Amino acid sequence: VITDAGEALGAAVATLAMTLDIDYFVIGGSVAHCGEMFFAPARRTVPHYSFRSVGARVRIAGNQLDTDGALLGCAWLARQALAA
Repeated sequence: VITDAGEALGAAVATLAMTLDIDYFVIGGSVAHCGEMFFAPARRTVPHYSFRSVGARVRIAGNQLDTDGALLGCAWLARQALAA
């Protein structure tokens, strides 16, 4: 089940990388705790659903901030907006 979910993630990441030109994907939430058992199938799947040049530069990583990542990201964006 985790391998299938990782492969589905890889297909979604490939689609986003192709359409939005994103190179680095940080995955959070409870699935990030599965680690390489989840991320390895995702990384293997990306090249099958994207151009070679896109698939070669895409990186997928787990969130290192646990459940506070979204809150910290919002705070950082607010700080950047106030500084501008």
